[in-house]
Amino acid sequence: MNNKNKVIEWIVKIGLLIVPVLPLVVTRSLFFPFITGRNFIFRIIIEIIFVFWLWLMMSDPVYRPRLSTMVWSYLALIVVLFLATIFGISPYKSFWSGFERMEGFWAHWHYFLYFLMLISVFRRQTDWNRFFFVSLAVSVLTSIYALFQLLGKLAVHQGSVRLDATMGNATYLAIYLIFHIFLFAFFFFRTKNIGLRLVYLAAMLFETLIVYHTATRGAILGLLAGLIVFSLVNLIWGDNKKLKYLTISFFLVVVLTPIVFIAAKDTRFVQSSEVLSRFASISLTETTTQSRFLIWNMAYEAWKDRPILGWGPESFVYIFSKYYDSRMWQQEPWFDRAHNVFFDWLTSAGLVGLAAYLSLFGSGVVILWRLLKRNSQEVKTAGIFAGLLVAYFIHNIFVFDNFTSYIIFFALLAYLSFYETLSKNNESVVTPKPDTSSIVSKPLRVVVICITALAVMFSLYNFNVQPILASQNIIESIRSLTYPQDDSRTRDLDRGRLMLEQGIKRNTFGTAEIREQLAQAADKISNDPGTSLQEKQEIIKLALDQMKIQSEKFPYDIRAKAFLSTLYGDAGDVGDAIVAAQDGLAVSDQRQQFYFLLGEAYFRAGEEDLAIATLKKAHDLAPDYPDAIHNYAIVLIFAGHVQEAESLIKQHFGSEVYPSTKYINAYAALKDFKKVVFIWEKLIEQDPNNLQYRLGLASAYVKTFQDQKAIQQLEKAIELFPSFKAQGEAFIKQVKEGKLNR
Repeated sequence: MNNKNKVIEWIVKIGLLIVPVLPLVVTRSLFFPFITGRNFIFRIIIEIIFVFWLWLMMSDPVYRPRLSTMVWSYLALIVVLFLATIFGISPYKSFWSGFERMEGFWAHWHYFLYFLMLISVFRRQTDWNRFFFVSLAVSVLTSIYALFQLLGKLAVHQGSVRLDATMGNATYLAIYLIFHIFLFAFFFFRTKNIGLRLVYLAAMLFETLIVYHTATRGAILGLLAGLIVFSLVNLIWGDNKKLKYLTISFFLVVVLTPIVFIAAKDTRFVQSSEVLSRFASISLTETTTQSRFLIWNMAYEAWKDRPILGWGPESFVYIFSKYYDSRMWQQEPWFDRAHNVFFDWLTSAGLVGLAAYLSLFGSGVVILWRLLKRNSQEVKTAGIFAGLLVAYFIHNIFVFDNFTSYIIFFALLAYLSFYETLSKNNESVVTPKPDTSSIVSKPLRVVVICITALAVMFSLYNFNVQPILASQNIIESIRSLTYPQDDSRTRDLDRGRLMLEQGIKRNTFGTAEIREQLAQAADKISNDPGTSLQEKQEIIKLALDQMKIQSEKFPYDIRAKAFLSTLYGDAGDVGDAIVAAQDGLAVSDQRQQFYFLLGEAYFRAGEEDLAIATLKKAHDLAPDYPDAIHNYAIVLIFAGHVQEAESLIKQHFGSEVYPSTKYINAYAALKDFKKVVFIWEKLIEQDPNNLQYRLGLASAYVKTFQDQKAIQQLEKAIELFPSFKAQGEAFIKQVKEGKLNR
């Protein structure tokens, strides 16, 4: 090996050593700050070091990946995923994904290159020690961040008690730490240094504490299952009697822990704990559990329609709508994952894709089995990695994968492949047999590297830099289009619109998300009384034009149909709003949201009977769905069927008049201002410091000729909001002079 190759090798190694640091990266300046930044940095690193690795492979066969069971399994997965991408319903989306997930084939291609480089340049145990020690150190830093969240010194990003550290999601943090708990155990058993063992043990216990406080049930069940597997492997194959006795004790503790918990789950101690009570709530009737079964059934039904290669990666939003179950109303309106990794692979890449993915676990188990049969001294190692694979497998039954779990999982697979080769050949370094005949000539190497470098530069700019700038455009637009937290009520609509237009012109894989942000902003602005009619029309037109393009280019984008219907309604084009909502229902006839949009469009078009029939259908699909009840009742009131509406409201909420601003306009349209007064009074009881409520009540009092009460509300509003004094006093003067419209 010449000195030049040695330098190049270290460039590749340093790039790979940076990867486990990326879970610390949070980019607030980018859209989805816990996802985009670290993914872009990862891709940039992989693409750059790929050029150097390619030179190494051409100049010295020692740097070429050695084919193994694991390599073939992963290669099969990539090939199947590529086929599923090109034959899926939306190849572009399947290839690129979007800012929120940043997966798709393009991401998995980078993970595959990452895996190949790991097994090619990390050829000694010391290489892997460096990599894992970096990752372990980062996991401790991440856990310290989570500890500060636990102590209340730092905010939990999810807005709950479930710690999420730099992951932004408790589930992501839990499985990330579980990988490292097992890695700490691996190094614990490999060293005889008592001091290091104490450090590793302390780190394991610390990170286990953090995992507990993520309250991630699937991950913790996986951890327990992994510990049981570790114990069983040592009990069955271990030959150290002293260690066996310790293992039996450990096994009993792990097995008895859930049994004791089940027996005590109704005690005050458990119920008073926000973490323990979350586990105690697990049942077949729990809302989350029921929703999981519903969404898994949707995924199964979808798979039956495309069983071989599935629908393509990143297609689950369409699947979720096409096979939507109306009982899902209690959950978020859009799911882009099945919340089960195996159903995700089944729907995105079919049975072939799922088999290829499972072959990664199978290859890992085969490697560990061979390790056990070959060397009885490796029982603890086999037990640790078998336990880790089981823990990850169980965890994946309940959630989906993400960047931080992928990078450590594929690194683990690469290490198992390395470890098998090392153990089988009884070597200290993985070194293929020299074959100088396969070395590529230097002139050809230079040509290949120049072409590759140009391709990488093209990729860096178009597939990384441009999307990064587009992501920043989204953040800048949100800041410009949103009113600040203070009372200034100032914003810059022109700049916000410009930022979104710039982001769209970049033509990146994030364009769909930019269009959605534009549509959401336009809808909000259309209902903002502080925005001029011209400004509303300009941004609605821009949003409509972009969503039309989105719908035409991506006919399977079901969300675009919902946005189109809303925007057409905002623009006053009720005919096209009806058509867009009907297009959505043609795909998803169980989805209440499209019935709501269609019912509203019918009402705006003056088709009251059709509006009532449509919203009744939405109500009948899920009679306990509050939004369906309210929408149906409101349109009944507008149509003059007050008794029927109030009977429906009383049946569900115990009172004929429901205190919500949703009903104000309906009763006002019938000039039933007594009920308007009743609603405003109830709302003020709930939120006495709400300025708009008090102004609304004052107006209602004027309508019912209760001027003194109206003045009292305006005076109270001035007292609560001194900045309102001038405007409030002007209103009071108008009331006293009888100039307000009754």
